Amino acid sequence: MDNDKDFAARVLAAFKDNLFEFKKLLFNLDDCVAKKDFDALQQNFNEAQSVIKNFETENKNLREDINRRQQSFDSLQNDFNALQQKFDAAQKELKLYTEDLAQAKNQISALENSLQEKETRLQEYAKNYSELESAYTSYKKLSANIKFALEGIFGAESTPTSFLAGALQEGHLESLFDYVATSINNGAPQDETEILCDLFDFAFAAANSGRREKIYTRLDTRAGIDFDNDEMRKTSNSAQSGAVKNVLLVGYKFSRTDKIIKKSLVLIGAEG
Repeated sequence: MDNDKDFAARVLAAFKDNLFEFKKLLFNLDDCVAKKDFDALQQNFNEAQSVIKNFETENKNLREDINRRQQSFDSLQNDFNALQQKFDAAQKELKLYTEDLAQAKNQISALENSLQEKETRLQEYAKNYSELESAYTSYKKLSANIKFALEGIFGAESTPTSFLAGALQEGHLESLFDYVATSINNGAPQDETEILCDLFDFAFAAANSGRREKIYTRLDTRAGIDFDNDEMRKTSNSAQSGAVKNVLLVGYKFSRTDKIIKKSLVLIGAEG
């Protein structure tokens, strides 16, 4: 009991007089550690504590920074995922637009081809109608007797269309050729024979029109060549022999077989 009181008194005295002595008593160091060594240890301990505290602070800051960066990364990842979804959707939409564009281009190309075809037809129609109108106008200039004689071929001349329909009927071309040749051979007036020849040329072209391959071809009959009975027939006022002086109406044949349908009507001049 007395020892405890004595120790307590010593501790209190040491605390008041000398902090180092107090620490020695408190930690039961006795006199094994010098004051300067103890202070050095204390300083190292304090410095270590400071380093640990700084490290813990830095570690906390680093963790907070990592958390912020992780949050930022997560946010960026979410934004990237959203952008990726938009990109994928845009790619699909672009594919659809590309397909629609290709289809539209095909439709435009088809429409352009159709338009070109219609323009070609229109041009052909305009050209053919112009020729039809010209032939029909010339036909109406003929005398009533001639028009009556040709009524079986061209109809009653009600419209240019019915006039053309008559010219296109099978067999009418041969009948028209015979009528024109007979009129020329019988000495019809020149103005009428010119109209009749033009009408035959029109009917001949009409018969070949609209076909991939022409079914009729005109004979190659020219003035100055020798008379050929296989391809020519003489007018009534021709000489008995000699060269062709004038071709009055060119005949024609089938294109594929070269079979002559109508011989050319020619005027043969006298020899010498």
